[in-house]
Parts: sequence; structure tokens; C-alpha cells
Amino acid sequence: MAQLKMYWFPGTPIDDSPLPEGYSFSNYKGAEDMPAWLEICKNGLVPDDADEKTFDNYITSWDDIDPLKDLFFLDYNGEHIGTVTCFKFDDRNVGDMHMVGIRTDFRGKGLSKYLISFTCKRLEKMGVDYISLTTDEWRKGAVKAYLTAGFLPVEYDMNMENRWNAVLEEFGIDKIQMVYNDGSPYKTICRKGLVKKIKFGVFGAARGKTFMNYCKEFDDAELVAVCEANSSRIDDIKENFDCGGITFYSDFDEFIKHDMDAVCLANFANEHAPYAVKAMEQGKHVLSEVLPVQNMKEAVELIEAVERTGKIYAYAENYCYMPAPKKMAKLYKEGKLGDFEYGEGEYMHNCEDGWHHYSLCDPMHWRNTMSAFYYCTHSLGPLLHITKQRPVKVVGFEAPFNARMMRMGAKAGAFAAELVTLESGAILKSLHGVGPSKNSVWYSVYGSMGRLESAREDAEAGGVRTLYANLDSSDGANDGKSEAVDTSDSLSERSESAGHGGSDVYVMFNFVQKIKGNRNTDVVDVYEAMDMFLPGMFAYYSVLEGGITKEIPNLRDPAERDKWRNDTTCTDPKNPDYKCIDSYSKGNPEIPASVYEELKKKLDKEDK
Repeated sequence: MAQLKMYWFPGTPIDDSPLPEGYSFSNYKGAEDMPAWLEICKNGLVPDDADEKTFDNYITSWDDIDPLKDLFFLDYNGEHIGTVTCFKFDDRNVGDMHMVGIRTDFRGKGLSKYLISFTCKRLEKMGVDYISLTTDEWRKGAVKAYLTAGFLPVEYDMNMENRWNAVLEEFGIDKIQMVYNDGSPYKTICRKGLVKKIKFGVFGAARGKTFMNYCKEFDDAELVAVCEANSSRIDDIKENFDCGGITFYSDFDEFIKHDMDAVCLANFANEHAPYAVKAMEQGKHVLSEVLPVQNMKEAVELIEAVERTGKIYAYAENYCYMPAPKKMAKLYKEGKLGDFEYGEGEYMHNCEDGWHHYSLCDPMHWRNTMSAFYYCTHSLGPLLHITKQRPVKVVGFEAPFNARMMRMGAKAGAFAAELVTLESGAILKSLHGVGPSKNSVWYSVYGSMGRLESAREDAEAGGVRTLYANLDSSDGANDGKSEAVDTSDSLSERSESAGHGGSDVYVMFNFVQKIKGNRNTDVVDVYEAMDMFLPGMFAYYSVLEGGITKEIPNLRDPAERDKWRNDTTCTDPKNPDYKCIDSYSKGNPEIPASVYEELKKKLDKEDK
């Protein structure tokens, strides 16, 4: 788990207390001082079996550090009993306070404040913009000393604000300014007991349970309203939640008036966009389940509602936050992959066993009328989220309607594939569908410095929880070798029991952070949501037009939106105002009513 980071800014008052009698500072002079340095650092700063090699790894191997100039001791009667390393980074005007330690037998005397003030004075004279340090929650004495000296918490990695809320609670500190990694102000944060919870309403109590569970398990969110027409689902919530503060609705227009900050849309996937617009117009932030829209008219209306209302819209494409693709995104952002060149994503899901539950045995249910191309964001979304590039062109390929789809009552091709060109010229391949014979969730990306790849499900190596990296030291070095990469982070333990490889937790966590004003949080905004969905829609148009390459509209451009503002083309036959096209490129297959009758019998039997 990432360490806590703190910054001290020049001009902050410095404790100018004189050293107690017998104490003084001295410089590190060479190998003769190494045993004393190791002895001081062994309790918490270096391993207990640390040796000279450990010293070299921690200090002398750093390009920015010259131990003879930057490493100092606090002495008592000439004996080294404390140490600090303070230096300025060569490539930026930032100071660093590192390896602050007091020998075990001298701890508890308040001596660390002298090392801290010594460092701040020295680096302030060097004209640094700020001084940085890292530490851990368990080093309670050190954390308290840094806070007392005027160091501020830094928001630089996932869950930092929540971790600092807990630290402040432990020390009884009501509030403190937090800053971003570049030193700019974030906001004033408070201790855990004073944190304001974000009030949530959930529309749709089936899939919506994942959002409700977050509110139940995490301290930063509170479930206050649920909209659901199915009474048995309401009964289930009442059995599993403390419902004292929850109001239940069956009518969305009444539900949306409830006093809440945000709405999670977990209703039918072909109905997300109009409800998202309604919610934002009522002043609510929106977290929308898959899919974001079902036609271009909805896409334009959704984007313009976000821009008009200023409300936060986040797309709940949870596969972006599965352990492997989430780590891929982090490594790519850090430059470890080099220039992005190619990526593959698969979401092949044999849904036959559960389809009668998902589709409610209704021939007109959106799952039964949806094109194979439209549910593309589980395979394509993580790749786009890694690259942060816009897709510009697509070619589609459709697998035939098969016996499995017939048995399910689904009227589309069994699965689909897209070849997508990104704005940089890089290529993505997306494979997805609900009618293959076997499951596969898998991602692989190539860059100029190597490859990142999740494990295959059949490999029994943890699947998408496992990531293999084969990365080179530089472009052209070709010196990498495949090795497993740790995909854990500060939320991994808490997300283990959550759905979809723990990714459901990250969707809500990031949305909450965004509402709280954190610019670093990792959400999929409305423009990226369109980038994830539109390639599937236009890949279907590609197939319908004989496999030609289709340009993908850039809906960030208002002029481009105008071309599509009134395009209602979709495969949903339920809306009489929309232009309905076949779900399958060769024409909707004839599925006998008896198929749905048998599925209904199966459903009724299982529900008893």
C-alpha cells in the first residue's frame, strides 16, 4: 500500500527551540559512520538484518543524494543517536526529507522535532518550492511530529483522503488543509467523525444492490432512497439493510425529488439516458450503469444535459477497475509501456444458464432485442480507459445467430468483434457477446516498451486478477522478461468480496471522490462513455453496409453533434418515436413463442 505523503511550504513557522544540552548536529563522514546509521534506522526504516548493501540501496544509490553533503546526524555527547537525509531533487525545485530516525533508546524524548526543524531551515534557505516526505500510519509519533511542524497531507494516490480522515480522528485534529501532488491546494479535510456522507438514491433494486452494499460498507456514503416497482425486491432490501433512514418509491418522478446528492441508475440498460437527464435537471449527480445510451439522439441529449447542468456524470464501466486492467492503466500512465501500439479485450459470456432470469422470458426485453455489437464496453472500455485516446474509425464483424441464442430467445448474432483505430493510429480489437460456448474475460496491450497481459480464465491463474508484464528498460532494448505484477492497492482488501473482481467498489468509491471535489479521481465521464459505446454502434452499421470502415463521431464537438441530434436509430422496438432496425444483420430470426414459454416454466420452477 502506498505510503502517506506530506509537504511543508516555505513561510510555515519553524520551531526554533535550541538543542538541549549535550546535543549537536554532524555530517555523515563515510564508511566509519555506517554502523551507527544502520543502528538508528533498524527500527522501522530499514530491515532488522540490514547491512552495508541495504545502506547503499536506501541512500547512496540515489542520483539526487550525496551522503557526505545531505546526510546528517543528531549526536548526544558526540555519539550518533538520530539521523535525517535532506536534499533537493536535481530535476525540480523540491526538497525532500528522508530517513528520519531516532535510536530506540532515545525515543520518546521529543528529539525528532529538532531533526525536522533543522531540515526545514536548511532546505528553505536553498529556495525550494516545498519539502516532501513519505511515512506510514503506524509511525504514529513521526506522523504527529510532522503535523505539528506544519507538514500538510498530500492527495496523490487512491484512498489518501479517507486514510487521512482516520489519522486526524486518532489525533483529535478537526481539520487540516490537504494539497495535490503538484503542491496546489485540494481542500480542507476533517477527521473521520466529521466527514459528511454523500446521500444516495438507487433506481433499480436488482443490479442496484451493488451500490447499496457500498453505502452499507463504506463511511463516505449513505443510502437514503430506493425506487423499485417489484415488491419482492423491496422486501429483500428490508431484510438485509437497516432501513430506518431509507424511503422507498415506485415512481421515479417522486423518487427524484428526494433530498439526496446523487442517483445510481440500475434500471433497464435501454432506459438509462432519459432518466440520467431527468436526474441532473433535478440537481442530482448521476452514476449510470451500462449502457449509457441506445442511439445518437440520446447521446447528444445526455452530453448536453451534463454541460448544461454542471452535474457530475460517471459511467459505471466496472471492468475498467478489475485488478489487471486497473494496474495496466497505472503502468501505462507512468510510462512503463512506452507509446501505446495495440490492445485486445474480450468479454465472452455464455449466458445460457441465467438468461431466463436476466431477460424475464420477455421476447421484447432489451436483452433479447439488443444487437451483438451494443454491449461492447466491457471488452473495449478498459482499453480506451488505459489509453485515454479517442476512437476515430471502426470495422465490425458479426458471428452468426446460433442454437444457443435460439434457446435463450435472443435475436442477435452470438457475438461480435470490432477493429478500432485510435487517434494516434494505434489499433484495438474488441471481442464480446452473450452467446459463445465458453467464457473469457481477458486483456492484452502492447507498447513500444513491451506488453501487459492478464491471465486467461482457463489458465487457472486468477484470470483478470492476475497481470503479467514483459517490459523493456527502454524503447528498443528488448531486455524484458515476463513476470507477475502485484495488482493490489489500498482498496483491494475491502473490495475482495464485491462483484466483478472487486471492481464494483471502485466505481462507487471514485464517484464519491469526484463529488467531494477530488480532481485526481478515476471516473469515466460522459465523453469517455460515448467513446466506449459508439464503436459498437458504428461497427454494426459497418456490417449492415457490407463491412466498410465507419468514422466514429466526435461528440465533444457541438458542430458534430448537430449532424446526429435527431438520429433515433436503435434496435429497441418498444419506443414508437425511435427508428427500430433489426437486431441481427441478416434479419431478426424467427423464435417460436414456445421457446419463451419453456423459459418461463424454468424460471417459475427455480423461483419456488
